Amino acid sequence: MKLVAKLVATGLLAAMAVSCATGPEPVVAPRPELIRREVRTLIADGRPEAAVQRISALRREEVVETAVLDTLYRDATATMRDLYERAVEEGRPRDAVRLYRNLVAVGAADDDPRQISLHYLEAARMLADEGNEPAALATLLQAPQLSTLPSQALEEAAGIAVRLNNRYAVTILTELLGPSWRDENPDVVAFGDGAASPIEMSAGVVTVWVNRGLRLEGGMGIPDRVIGSGFFIDPRGYIVTNYHVIASEVDPRYEGYSRLYIRLPSDPAGRIPARVIGYSRAFDVALLKAEIDAPYVFSFTDIRSLEPGTSIMAIGSPGGLETSITSGIISAVGRRFLQMGDAMQMDVPVNPGSSGGPLLDRQGRLVGVVFAGIQQFEGVNFAIPSYWLNAFLPELFAEGRVVHPWIGIAAEPVSGGLEVTYVARSSPASEAGLEAGDVITSIGQWPVTRIGPAQSILLQHEVGSLLPVRWQRDGEELKGLVSLASRPEIPVEEALERDLHERLYPVLFGMQVERIGGLSLRPNYEVTRVYRGSMADESGITAGDRFIERDFSYDERRRVVFLQMFIQKRTQGFLQTGMQLPAYVERDNFL
Repeated sequence: MKLVAKLVATGLLAAMAVSCATGPEPVVAPRPELIRREVRTLIADGRPEAAVQRISALRREEVVETAVLDTLYRDATATMRDLYERAVEEGRPRDAVRLYRNLVAVGAADDDPRQISLHYLEAARMLADEGNEPAALATLLQAPQLSTLPSQALEEAAGIAVRLNNRYAVTILTELLGPSWRDENPDVVAFGDGAASPIEMSAGVVTVWVNRGLRLEGGMGIPDRVIGSGFFIDPRGYIVTNYHVIASEVDPRYEGYSRLYIRLPSDPAGRIPARVIGYSRAFDVALLKAEIDAPYVFSFTDIRSLEPGTSIMAIGSPGGLETSITSGIISAVGRRFLQMGDAMQMDVPVNPGSSGGPLLDRQGRLVGVVFAGIQQFEGVNFAIPSYWLNAFLPELFAEGRVVHPWIGIAAEPVSGGLEVTYVARSSPASEAGLEAGDVITSIGQWPVTRIGPAQSILLQHEVGSLLPVRWQRDGEELKGLVSLASRPEIPVEEALERDLHERLYPVLFGMQVERIGGLSLRPNYEVTRVYRGSMADESGITAGDRFIERDFSYDERRRVVFLQMFIQKRTQGFLQTGMQLPAYVERDNFL
């Protein structure tokens, strides 16, 4: 019966083939015409920035005539201008900022910081009218030329800064308002020059408490609790803490019981229900809301001059012990621990339960958020500098996950720039024509040599923004326009579903490979390059080594990839040995 079925199926396929062969052949448009239609569709769908990105890549390919591309470019630019004017008319200032900058990028508008600053002012006033003063102040301070704004706007912002205990912003704004204004408002100036006491600030630090029910161990039910710290940033009861403290509240993979509460230092036995408003897993930060008036509020600053040796202090609830104040110094800066941004290393004593607490300088200004420590190494702890979070603070007040922009590549620092080690499929980088091996030399108008500063450039823009990018390929200087897209929460995790895992070897393990020996159930590879300091490098793998992939698996619970191989190392006479390489999927080298 199986043979009959097979013959019938074969006959049907043959009949279909004959039928198709004798029928009219489908008309396929030439590739240039298909490309023209594709770009036209992007423009008609209101995505002129994506059309410009495509045109920028097509100019290098020389597939479509220059005159046709010029016409498409003009149409995309005209649509971009229409969208900008509509955003202005409809009162969408953040969209107006993005679209105006896009017009500058395509050469259709002058780079006028005053115009952009006015849009930021309008956005800030809208947020203030809604009662969201922290987001309003953060938005206004992003304006490229505060000095060009009306004095009344700066006075209003100074008033908000006083209400939010933001002495850093008060100092900036009063300097801009000038000597006469400062003489007439000595109380505001004195506030900016002053400092709150640690005891006063402690009133604004809470214990974050997550009840996850019971977990079974050895047949016994054990209470499952997560304890962290948090601090008020808004009189209306908004609280910043770490994402990992409240992860069970928002992680779709978590299927157990989870209830979130806070405890005030004035009532350590009480429990006040809270909920998660916004969060960023990439920066390990979350914004909570409790129905309570804040007794004290903190404000993020943009202080970037913190250096090793600077005195700092932390307030938190180590082990649930409320309002514990500890002090120390910054031990190092620029540590790469999170998916995005640099971290500060410090010797301030913190323990489980301290995560999410505020890190302050000696003037009481908020300079970071405590997020981790290494338990087996006493005195080695870390914090997220506040200037990273200041960049997307307004987005935290929106419901759900904060969406960060990205180009869609992984990269490694090399001499002269950042070498592309992976290009995500269907990403802006892929559409713009970037390839693995290219060395990016600048993004926007800024040269890039390190991952952290490059990520900082992207955070200054929104999804849909156009950025000029320059790169080198085989000694040739190339350039293009890239339209930023939404960054996946964990880029590697998405790539594992959409791409060949061997293309991720450079990202995960730090080695480039080339398949050898044809197709087989267990593919054979030769290592062509190993990046210094990578997992492959530390495991003694070198270029020229060959291996058979025994197994490639992903542990979703721990978010770890495992590569098992039989490897023949060149330095060991090509004797075959077994080896396993692990790698966390939450990598820090994506742009």
